[in-house]
Amino acid sequence: VESEDARAVGRLIVAVARRRTFLRAAVALAIGCVASAPIVAAASLFDWQQGAQALRAAGVVVVVTVVMALSSRWTTYRASALSIERARPSCLNVLVTAEELFRHPDRASPIMRDRVYATAARAVAGLCASEVVPFGRAFGAIACAAAVTLLLSPTGRAGVQQLSETVTTRLGGLVGEAGLVRVMVLPPAYTGQATLELRNPDRIDVLEGSRLRFAIPSGWRVRFGTSAHSTELIARDTGYFAVEEPGEGGRRRLIPLSVSPDHTPSVRIDAPAKDLLLPDGGRTIPVAISASDDLGLETLELRYTKVSGTGEQFEFVEGTVPVRVQRTSGRAWRADGGLALASLKLGPGDSLVYRAVARDQRPGDAGLAASDTYFVEIAGPGQVALEGVEMPPELERYAMSQQMIVMKLERLRVREAGMPREAVVEETASIGTEQRTVRANFVFLLGGHVDDEEVEAEQSHEIQEGRLENTARKDINAAISQMTRVEQGLSAVNTSAALPPARAAVESLQRAFGRSRYLLRSLAVRSLLDPARRLTGDLSDAADWRRVVPDADARHGEVARQMLDRLLRLAEGMARGRPSDPADLQRLAEAALAIDPGSPLWREVARKLPDANRLSAVQEVIALMSPETLRGAVPRTPLSQPESPIRRALDAERRKVKDAERRK
Repeated sequence: VESEDARAVGRLIVAVARRRTFLRAAVALAIGCVASAPIVAAASLFDWQQGAQALRAAGVVVVVTVVMALSSRWTTYRASALSIERARPSCLNVLVTAEELFRHPDRASPIMRDRVYATAARAVAGLCASEVVPFGRAFGAIACAAAVTLLLSPTGRAGVQQLSETVTTRLGGLVGEAGLVRVMVLPPAYTGQATLELRNPDRIDVLEGSRLRFAIPSGWRVRFGTSAHSTELIARDTGYFAVEEPGEGGRRRLIPLSVSPDHTPSVRIDAPAKDLLLPDGGRTIPVAISASDDLGLETLELRYTKVSGTGEQFEFVEGTVPVRVQRTSGRAWRADGGLALASLKLGPGDSLVYRAVARDQRPGDAGLAASDTYFVEIAGPGQVALEGVEMPPELERYAMSQQMIVMKLERLRVREAGMPREAVVEETASIGTEQRTVRANFVFLLGGHVDDEEVEAEQSHEIQEGRLENTARKDINAAISQMTRVEQGLSAVNTSAALPPARAAVESLQRAFGRSRYLLRSLAVRSLLDPARRLTGDLSDAADWRRVVPDADARHGEVARQMLDRLLRLAEGMARGRPSDPADLQRLAEAALAIDPGSPLWREVARKLPDANRLSAVQEVIALMSPETLRGAVPRTPLSQPESPIRRALDAERRKVKDAERRK
């Protein structure tokens, strides 16, 4: 009776022998196919009539090759034992001895046979036949041989071509049915642009007012942000589309939408481009206008408002001056015209305010734009008009006064080298006095200086509401700072140091007053208000009003920091072995895109998140968005959180007590 060790060793040798036999037959079959392929190819190439004979010859080659392979010693049990020895070198030839004792048991005693079988069983413990005779490389070679034979055969080539066409058709149909998203972009009619079709777009860039139509697979839905589902939308704001497959766990595609506004035309008056004070109204002032638009212009006009009267009795007359328009292109126009003051009947003290107005091709007033306003004033009693000067010297105000200081400094710089020191000191002192006067006017215009900025920050709701965020005020403040530097240079009798800030102050004032303005007209003669007209207005719309202070907006970057916190929690869970939920990743991607759909950073984050099913991918997204989370993450300053006046008073009293105790 054979022992269990003998049966285990025998089963392994038999299994290895069977795998070697199968592998040998497969390799022989592949070699026979490759050897017979030229015969079949030649028969097809030369159109042999005896095709059956060629096939029989090829079959004979295959059969002979297989028989020769199976009759070799490669398939014997001894060869199988040797292959096991090569796979497990620690056997030390004991497998070969055991295989020989299987065939010749009389060559050893039963005790010795059992010992050999036990040693062999321990040596091959845990070894599988697949480890001794692997099929991987052999099957690869067999597949290559079969492919060569198939391609050389005319029937095989036809079959491969038919199969390829079938697979391509089926896959194309599946893709078109399950994943194709088509978007029709219809630009506004006034633009004249053609309709655009997008297929599976990564992002959509359209002009404001364009109509979008979605063609999606049956059963799918599309929504814009958090709005209701709809396959048609007029693009108004930048956002994103979510194309969703119905059902829990369905697929979702996020498509960012970037909406570009149709900008209003850019229009300016090139000449004379300044305010004028004239001695009479008997002349014509030539006006040159230029305008441009990103899509196209519709009209270009020169409009005016005639202001006449004094005191509270003013009369306003509006009109349009004919101009000659030169259309250099559909997007850029030039126009020339003239202000005939005589036909407008301007009298002493009257003013004419004029501006250029352009309109693009949009319906309504959305595409209406106007240039800076300029005025022409006819000198009244007591006024002296100078040719080439915008305002007379005795009425210099604001930017013109600062410009005169620049002119005086430039003239002094030219004459300074040949002047006595005392004369230079006297003239710089005179210019410094004028500079202080101009600076005082602008300080008064802004309401003075703030002595205690912390108290002002506590009580000034206008700062929170953004009422002080206007460019003109910033420019005037910058001009006042430059005027201070001018005074410092003049006090030191250093005209080279005073001239650059004086010029910078003029530039700041020109920016502040170079836009559309409310004109505060100075009267040449004293006028009295009529007290009888007080409280005679319509009070039907009068009502109580109370200031409502809105909540301060969240600090910049706060939403990004909240998103970072969610990703860090996700990464922590994945590090502990908890797999990510695809639905959660989709929700995170949509939340990231909702932060700023027009930002390339958040579009990239939203693109990467749905596929971030590995910890390294989540960490890559965290590193990508980390710089954005640092924006605005600064501690609050004492000015933004000022101490109360009571606290400051108490601190001052404590300091006084401590100083008194220290002196004692």
